[in-house]
Amino acid sequence: MDALGLAVAPANSQTQSSTSTSYVPASKIVGMKVKDSRGEEVGVVKGVVLDRNTGCMAYTVLSAGGTTGRTTGSAKMVAVPWSVYSVGPDPSVVSVRVDRERIYNAPVFDYGRIDEYSTSGWVNDVYSYYGVQPGIGVSVGVGVGGTTTTTTGGL
Repeated sequence: MDALGLAVAPANSQTQSSTSTSYVPASKIVGMKVKDSRGEEVGVVKGVVLDRNTGCMAYTVLSAGGTTGRTTGSAKMVAVPWSVYSVGPDPSVVSVRVDRERIYNAPVFDYGRIDEYSTSGWVNDVYSYYGVQPGIGVSVGVGVGGTTTTTTGGL
């Protein structure tokens, strides 16, 4: 049960205890508001992309700008690694640890090109753009000579 993010108390327990978990269901991530360090809204998480090989989250898809509080421009979809976010006490909001303009200037994400966006080179470029390293289980390309091998983050 712990792998599902659920805490189970023994049946003979006399007292109730509150156990928090660091797991978040993907269904709760989609729709989360994203704010910057000043508390200004940056966008809304529209999707979660998983690594087929490992089952781990590769990145989120964020609808940035547009009607999210930014006065100019229209909303666009961008890929944002989970490691760019900070989770606070409000479970419906996450904050980004990068400047909001970094997100607004990110390359456009198009679900119609998901096969291209699933390559280790593209995923590596996304993480590099935000200045973060892929987490455990996210496949990235590592060039060696003229070949590319895929590695996953490990313990």
